[in-house]
Amino acid sequence: MQLGLMIQHASETNHALQLQSREPGVGGATRTRLHALARAIAEQVADVAALLVPAIGDPLPPREGVELPRGAGDYISCLFRDWAWSDGHDQENERALAAIRRITRGQPLGRTLVLGAGGCRLAYDLHVQCGGTQTAVVDIDPFLLVVAETVIRGTAVNLTETSVNAPEVDPVSRAWTLSAPSGPLGPDVFQFFIADGTDPPFPDQTFDAVVTPWFIDQVPTDLAGFLRRLHRLLVPGGRWINHGPLIYPPDALPIARWYTRQEIFDLAGACGFRMGAWESVAQPHLVSPLTGRGLIENVLTFEASRA
Repeated sequence: MQLGLMIQHASETNHALQLQSREPGVGGATRTRLHALARAIAEQVADVAALLVPAIGDPLPPREGVELPRGAGDYISCLFRDWAWSDGHDQENERALAAIRRITRGQPLGRTLVLGAGGCRLAYDLHVQCGGTQTAVVDIDPFLLVVAETVIRGTAVNLTETSVNAPEVDPVSRAWTLSAPSGPLGPDVFQFFIADGTDPPFPDQTFDAVVTPWFIDQVPTDLAGFLRRLHRLLVPGGRWINHGPLIYPPDALPIARWYTRQEIFDLAGACGFRMGAWESVAQPHLVSPLTGRGLIENVLTFEASRA
């Protein structure tokens, strides 16, 4: 992870904002907004560095050809949604949990694996509220897992949200405290793994349930092969639970592999799964209380059992 590159990028952005604030014709409100953005970006980077340095060490010098850390740039909003906005601002986490409860009919999960767990709030809620006995979460992004582990182990995390799309001059940022609403979970029952979710590092027939939240459309390039791996991970009668949209990256997959629900069910059946209940509901996604902006996604939730 190039934390050093993130720090350099923030410094360059701040410098550009300061230059823009001094351009002829810039009004007082615009100058105030640009200065506030510069401060907020610096605060956000300081927050991220304070979290990551103890886990991964001091920042390395930026190197050509190395991109910004994915989580800190593209997916930081998942952390706000999971551990901050859900406190009376947005109920996306509650909707996800309710959908999974409906299609699983409240049956306890037991030993659970969550692939592409991201900020880990869904995995946490499933463990606490849906009968998880041991939960393993896997993600390839160390930024998200480091923050999630800190929160789930019981430490409150301060993290600044900022947006160039804030609709008002003030505020353009907000400082949030991220915390686990149902208390901490220890390593005896909740474990974190930085690993490739398409090839999880576990023996066959390890889990009673495997959950794929916002995963199967974004990560596997060979969905049939991935489903065979899922099948092997489950004990006989174990359940695969999926929750998320079907929005495929056009640069990674040909259109023939932009599978619909029916095609996914066919592939799963061919791999030895017996399809159970399912639902597909359009719902708000990542609606920030700072900006009031977000998305509407058609979220598919279903359960399949190992035959």
